[in-house]
Amino acid sequence: MIPEKLQESLSGGEAAGKPLNQGDALKHTGLYIGWIAGILLIGGLLWFFTQSLRTTLLLQTVNRVLATAQDSRRLERFIPQSGRWGRIPWGSWYTLKDSADQALVFSVMSEGMFLPCMAVVSTATGKVIDHKLVPLTSHAEQTLKHIPRGVINAYIGRIESPALSPSFGNSGGRTGADRQ
Repeated sequence: MIPEKLQESLSGGEAAGKPLNQGDALKHTGLYIGWIAGILLIGGLLWFFTQSLRTTLLLQTVNRVLATAQDSRRLERFIPQSGRWGRIPWGSWYTLKDSADQALVFSVMSEGMFLPCMAVVSTATGKVIDHKLVPLTSHAEQTLKHIPRGVINAYIGRIESPALSPSFGNSGGRTGADRQ
């Protein structure tokens, strides 16, 4: 199917009567790297400039799921910086309607699948309310029942971690004796 001249060029043989020299190989490699860099740049720019659209769609979807599950909680707005808990790269923080608490929407990895979950975090204590995750799909609900409690506690501990606070590394008004 591939023309003979093109096949020779791809295999490093002679193409159009002349051998593929080192300069041509360098040029082809540069073009290939340029294409990859361009695709990554375009992807990165799209990811950056569509953040508000993605967070709005996620908010609407989670609210629809909560309404279907007859849960009274609703997400209100996206929080660009996650407040006192710092920024978690694997989730999005939202405020809750008619509540001072915040919600983290993220995915739990189990058996090679991403399970969308939500954790409601008290702004007063920084702890996950009821020390549990809220599954956002029926499959996530079924699978979370089979995940060991230690794994769930690891996710919850990561959410509640003081290392996520902006004052991490500072004494926060405490002395060395208080931190021990």
